[in-house]
Amino acid sequence: MNRWYWLGGIGVTALLFYLTRGILLPFLAGLAIAYFLDPVADKLEARKVPRGLAATLVISLFFLTIIAILLAFWPVLQSQIIAASHTLPKTLAGLRPWLNELLVTFSERFGAELSTDVDGLVASFSGEILGKIRDAATGALKGGLALFNLLSLALISPVVAFYLLRDWDRIVDKIDSWLPPSKATTVRTLATKVDTVLAGFVRGQLLVSTTMGVLYGVGWALTGLDFAIVLGVLAGVLSFVPFVGALFAAGVAVAMAFGQWGFDPLQIALVGAVFLVVQTIEGAFLTPRLIGERVGLHPVWVLFAVFAGGEVMGFVGVLIAVPAAAAIAVLVRFYIDQYLDHYDLQPKDETAVPDDTELEKS
Repeated sequence: MNRWYWLGGIGVTALLFYLTRGILLPFLAGLAIAYFLDPVADKLEARKVPRGLAATLVISLFFLTIIAILLAFWPVLQSQIIAASHTLPKTLAGLRPWLNELLVTFSERFGAELSTDVDGLVASFSGEILGKIRDAATGALKGGLALFNLLSLALISPVVAFYLLRDWDRIVDKIDSWLPPSKATTVRTLATKVDTVLAGFVRGQLLVSTTMGVLYGVGWALTGLDFAIVLGVLAGVLSFVPFVGALFAAGVAVAMAFGQWGFDPLQIALVGAVFLVVQTIEGAFLTPRLIGERVGLHPVWVLFAVFAGGEVMGFVGVLIAVPAAAAIAVLVRFYIDQYLDHYDLQPKDETAVPDDTELEKS
């Protein structure tokens, strides 16, 4: 009865999250901020600072720091964004002859029936492209949540983060009081392992993404690539999405290189070399040192988690895919260990989560 009760509760909660996925972003952002800042608030509380005041100070300092960083870098970012908006049409115009030549070569070599002019090729697909844009705009208007999410992320997330941070310990204690006594020790041990994985991933990924953004920006600036700072920021932000984000940022950088220098193998190779060097540093040094084996997910499963999260919950699902997969992996490993121990398929591991029957005997 208890098992079905808990499974039913988990199922209803998962369904609720799925049905409200369109408005979850500000609440999940607030939850992530509160979770990230809870150790700081705990340290202030240990110094006899009231929890409410500690939460206020920590949240205020956190958002003031973000605002200060944005204000410090905004003039440079703004100038590069404005310059990019003026340069983009010229870049596309410069790429047109090269694309025309590429289409001619492709048509002659492979016998493909393609228009030998870029304008003709675009015109042949313009109806479909416009149709997709119209459908996307209609979907956005029907949802009516894009602008709401953007505003709520800035206005509601700080409020959610404050209340969760203020009441974090009470919430944890309340949930802990609901645990059945026979399973409490096992659940607490698993929760501790999940907390270790998530904390290591979140804090480590923040450092990794920040470092990668700086390295990309500096590296592309040294190659002479225009808008290197904007591209570096884009690459750092997108690195939160494993593999896909980095490849997308690199593709944008190479496209900008084509527009700036044309088909110049040396310059394009330099831009690509920056990407390869930063990825090598990330894979060989940053991730092992800052994140290590805390997540413990195979790269194939990471990719699967990212795409599955995007399919189920859209942008929010992409953001939470890896942390959620890491937390689920802790539970899966626990049940696999239980299965192997039950059938004596592996030697006893002193660090494994103890079985409930063993806990009761002790």
